[in-house]
Amino acid sequence: MARTYKLDHFTKGTGATVAPVEGSSGSSPERELNQVRVPRERRPRARKPERIASPLPPGHVRKKSTGEIGRVRAVDSRAGTAEVHWLRQGRTSTVPLTDISRR
Repeated sequence: MARTYKLDHFTKGTGATVAPVEGSSGSSPERELNQVRVPRERRPRARKPERIASPLPPGHVRKKSTGEIGRVRAVDSRAGTAEVHWLRQGRTSTVPLTDISRR
């Protein structure tokens, strides 16, 4: 059940007072009250569980930054790079070995 409060800001002094409005108080004629809705606090949404990566077939790698899967064409161990054909994009690129994973 919602409660209604009134803000008495016409008091003399340093501040205003907030008090719940009780049924009908006959002590003073009431002015029309302005009503303001206070929105409820929103709770942060629950995060979706992270997808568990499935095992990759032999010769395939996953890009660490995006999770994209590609097939390894060649590895240059001296340069620390691999030539990978990305399955989603259909293109081949040379990437550092540190940017790809077998997981």
